[in-house]
Amino acid sequence: MIGARRVPRLAASVAIVVAAGLALAACSGAGAQSGNAIENYAGGPKGVADRGGSELQPFASWLDGGEQIALTLYGSSGCPPVGDTMRVASSNSLVVSVVPIPPDQACTADYAPHTTVFSTPDDVTTSSDVSIRVDDQSITLKAMR
Repeated sequence: MIGARRVPRLAASVAIVVAAGLALAACSGAGAQSGNAIENYAGGPKGVADRGGSELQPFASWLDGGEQIALTLYGSSGCPPVGDTMRVASSNSLVVSVVPIPPDQACTADYAPHTTVFSTPDDVTTSSDVSIRVDDQSITLKAMR
């Protein structure tokens, strides 16, 4: 009789552990909706020869066959605009936050490119244009052809 009582308790414990695991998995799926920068560096995106658009304007490029998005912003080389996080706002619409520059930081008076690389969110497709909002700017990432 004592063994019979342990089976329901064991089954209940296993069910709780499984439910907790499923809940954690669901939460990690939501994390695919936003992400931190995976790389950033001075200059334009590595391996991108033709970016289109006009000079000195922010732009975005597909990298690694669409697995990543490179966002290139312009500003002081001493205090470059660096992307921090990217989140999905709606279908093929992204919002990128930029690391704030401390108000007391001295910056050089030049205008240079700085690139931040993000993993492409699962909800974003490479077959249509993607709108990327950065502060008060809107950047269009053209569909891959």
